[in-house]
Amino acid sequence: MANRALEGAQVIDFTHDQLPGRVVFGAGRRRDAPAELDALGASRVLVIGGSHESSTVDELVAGIGFPADTIIGVRPHVPADTVRDALAVLDRSGADVVVAVGGGSATGLGKMLALQRDVGLLAIPTTYAGSEMTPIWGTTEDGVKRTGRSVRVLPATVIYDPELTLGLPPSVTVNSAFNALAHCLEALWLPDTSPITVGASVEAITSIVSAVSDVSRRPDDVEARARLLYGAHRAGSVLASAGTGLLHRTAHVLGGMYGLDHGAIYAVLTPPMVDHHLAALPQVRARLTDALGPDPQGVLVELARRLGAPRSLAAIGFPADELAAAADAVAQHAAVPATTVEPLLTAVLTT
Repeated sequence: MANRALEGAQVIDFTHDQLPGRVVFGAGRRRDAPAELDALGASRVLVIGGSHESSTVDELVAGIGFPADTIIGVRPHVPADTVRDALAVLDRSGADVVVAVGGGSATGLGKMLALQRDVGLLAIPTTYAGSEMTPIWGTTEDGVKRTGRSVRVLPATVIYDPELTLGLPPSVTVNSAFNALAHCLEALWLPDTSPITVGASVEAITSIVSAVSDVSRRPDDVEARARLLYGAHRAGSVLASAGTGLLHRTAHVLGGMYGLDHGAIYAVLTPPMVDHHLAALPQVRARLTDALGPDPQGVLVELARRLGAPRSLAAIGFPADELAAAADAVAQHAAVPATTVEPLLTAVLTT
């Protein structure tokens, strides 16, 4: 397969940020957490877990062998009041390492603690969101989601255990897989992408599309889950290097304003965003073709249909009468005309 980032170049010339971090990957590797905490020099930890991760948190705490405090229950889009409450718990605990167990909400809360306190961060993801591989943080207050970048929030260690994804509801599996796809796809059309990022994106897209199809047919297949988790890991690394564009910024605004499920937003928005960028930037067609074949949007639409992913904003709770307000907010956040955003949202407003 050709690397389309290099074709036609007289001299290779690019900038690529290679971020630090340790990755531990494999079935059952969650049991390595105590050793990894020792390697980080932890003396006391605060473990954050989603409501569905309580048993995993209990297992982790039982195996640590030194004091640990816990916060069970996180909220989407990392509300500012949740951050304030968690900071109070962290300050009382005296923990020097935070362990985030769960999806993007748990990781996101851990990142906000690492941003505001001098603590290490170890992430154990249980979905395919990929946030654990990025220095991007976000928090929501009064319906506005703020995001930023800081190496302070990049986990020092990430432990991937595909066994922890076996109990995911099908909708969470599908939506977070589309979240991962969005990381890779947007990297193919951002202006500052590099050949390294493009190659990693194509690899990750191929892995995710194949693996999520297998997982949908065989939810208990650990090997397929591992391939999907690997694709999500690669996708998070791509996002860390490439940054965000219109697709991610639209998702951030809609999620913050209306409390919509983050992964579901990507399931709805990704196909029309691909179509938009194919028309606006014809040079990305070759890259998208490498990743998805000659009809990239068609492949994504068919994948969403086959997996039962949401197909419209209405289906995930977006209020239709807010279309103009949402388009204006996205346009301001993404620094593009509202006339660019409104047709994209209109195209997927209803099925």
